[in-house]
Amino acid sequence: MLPALSFSAKRACRNMTSMTENDLKLVLTDVEKKICGLLNDYADVYNSKHPNSKPLALRITGGWVRDKLLGHDSHDLDIAINLMTGEQFATQLGDYLRKNYQKYGVLPNNVHKIDKNPEKSKHLETATTKLFGVEVDFVNLRSEEYTEQSRIPVVKFGTPEEDALRRDATLNALFYNIQQNKVEDFTKKGVQDLKSGILRTPLSPRQTFLDDPLRVLRLIRFASRYNFIIDEEALKEMKDPEINAAFGSKVSKERIGVEVDKILQGSDPVLGLSLIQQAHIENVVFALNTDPDLAAFNRKNCPDCDKIEEVYSSGHFNHHLLEVVTEVQRFVKQWPSLDSQVKKSRDFEKFFLLSIVLLPFAGLRSIWTLKKKTNNTISVAESILKDNLKIVKGESAQIARIVDTNSLYVDVVNQFCANRDQPAFGRSFVGTFLRTYKGTWEIAHFTSLFDQTLQNHKMANQYYEFYKYIYEQQLQNCHELKPLLNGKEMASLLGMKGGPWLGKINDRAIPWQLDNPRGTKQQLLEFVKSILTEYV
Repeated sequence: MLPALSFSAKRACRNMTSMTENDLKLVLTDVEKKICGLLNDYADVYNSKHPNSKPLALRITGGWVRDKLLGHDSHDLDIAINLMTGEQFATQLGDYLRKNYQKYGVLPNNVHKIDKNPEKSKHLETATTKLFGVEVDFVNLRSEEYTEQSRIPVVKFGTPEEDALRRDATLNALFYNIQQNKVEDFTKKGVQDLKSGILRTPLSPRQTFLDDPLRVLRLIRFASRYNFIIDEEALKEMKDPEINAAFGSKVSKERIGVEVDKILQGSDPVLGLSLIQQAHIENVVFALNTDPDLAAFNRKNCPDCDKIEEVYSSGHFNHHLLEVVTEVQRFVKQWPSLDSQVKKSRDFEKFFLLSIVLLPFAGLRSIWTLKKKTNNTISVAESILKDNLKIVKGESAQIARIVDTNSLYVDVVNQFCANRDQPAFGRSFVGTFLRTYKGTWEIAHFTSLFDQTLQNHKMANQYYEFYKYIYEQQLQNCHELKPLLNGKEMASLLGMKGGPWLGKINDRAIPWQLDNPRGTKQQLLEFVKSILTEYV
């Protein structure tokens, strides 16, 4: 809901329109100049010691080049090496720094190796260290060869062209040759696609996505971040069922969760959700637990299993997502308080979007473990968020509560509006209900109102009156309300020992305080005495 491209990025694209790759010059920060100067010096020393061998060439790859050309700062420094592995190079560079400390004034940090994990599309080990306070990754140029029998590639040392062609998008395949101080476009399309704002795969989209299905989500993320257009052929291939199925066998939930979080926290998350809907990968992004044994157990034992599967298989979820991305921006603009919250807080926007997206699963539960026979179910919304998108447990539970209590929120609004002149439906009625959301009641409010809007229920006035009352009565932060008397004080003043009665009394104390916002400790104590015989 924020502008997709900054003014400087738009201006950078305009300035590129008449340029070729040979004309493009990058403006380096002082730290980047130091890093490139060091790498140039080391390459010169290495090449002077190996005059009869192929010269060492160093390139900065990927996102750093793209962001620099768009006028953004970037701290994503990936150095590609043509002659050795990243670990070998980083180790040798560390030795060079130790011998030349007086010249550079910096000692090497420990080299951390990130091992390859081919089953999850991490096909080559990477070495990470810090130079002049900046984290830098080193990896060799590589080529990848796939067979029809396996989606795990054979990885070999490659040429710059081969390394560029294996990447997710042409505009992410641009290299910066450190020694020659120039941008290199080995796909021959990267510079033009960056100028035009088009996300195109270097190789055929089908091959690119089958090789690594996560590239589907990466292209969606870049499209939503920069307001770029995904090439029509690529968007068409994203919908292929075989590519959809490949997510389960090739991509970890953690990697899906990282990409989705970046989409939701990005410049235009609604565009990202729209592309997820168009690509028909909502079943992948918002998947339930995919463990085969647990899925089979659910099919036999979970009462809601048929309803859950119906949400996915009937196309209802995809249609709902289409309604969300079609209506949500107009809806937000209709409510200034919501619009303000969304613009002010990315977390608020993320919670709100996830809540309205997951509404089709409201009230549904699935079995989450084979080890327990009781208390073994979980909200489907919470499972999707926690187990698939890897959102932290507390946040997942909060969003799931908003989703699962959607119909209850409607009932409370209706009860309040129908009975607002009666004392029983005043501050304590409203405040006690809001406290159950632990500070997220506003997201629940607009989630419920959005759902009513999608269903063409004319309830805008009721929700407005309910919202207005909350602020008029200063109940918006009622979840922070603490008892005037804590349990120890209460027992002491009553001359009694603590016990189960005390918790029940405290449950009555908060509603009393809500109905008596100026009440004193003594008045609360008198109220407690009046109801004490009900609990002791």
